[in-house]
Amino acid sequence: MTPHALRKKVVEEFDSLGLLKCLDLETSAFSELPRCFEAPPVLMRLVLNDVAAVAEASSIAAKMKRDLERQGVQFQYEIRAQWKVASFGPGALERCGDAGWMPSEHFQVEMQSGSARRCVAIHVSAEAIICILQYLAHVPPGYRQSAIYRLLETCINQKLSARAEEYWDPVLYQSRNIERQDVARIVESRVQCEREPMPAI
Repeated sequence: MTPHALRKKVVEEFDSLGLLKCLDLETSAFSELPRCFEAPPVLMRLVLNDVAAVAEASSIAAKMKRDLERQGVQFQYEIRAQWKVASFGPGALERCGDAGWMPSEHFQVEMQSGSARRCVAIHVSAEAIICILQYLAHVPPGYRQSAIYRLLETCINQKLSARAEEYWDPVLYQSRNIERQDVARIVESRVQCEREPMPAI
């Protein structure tokens, strides 16, 4: 079973159940370990854009695992639901004398996956807040409030990303910390983009 054949089989199974729209094929992964193994395991990570499809996807993957192992093919799989920030709860930001606004240390965020929604708690460390305030010093006063929301949303969505190694499932873990390194990584990439010269026309 090659990764290409596995991908095709998954598409067929999901399509037959009317679940193809729930499968994020671009983010899902199908691979095979190097041939140094006597029987190289086939690896599959399915990413769903609707958490409601997880049970049926698990049933499909479990059946595939049984069928492949009967054929002597080692098979491992993982299923991830993709969540994203839907809205920030009240009190996510608070007034700050110099910057105008700053993120609160604790606030609620509503997540969404398909039609499902879930509230989680976010804690922003003191070091992360300092990093955000340093970034805001370079943002015009009238844009600072929206800049904080965009920065926080990017931090949280990166933690929710099904591509990430440290994938956060808000169903299992109902709170998450934002640390300095989370903010610094995003700020650094944005500053770098701003410094890159525009291509000549």
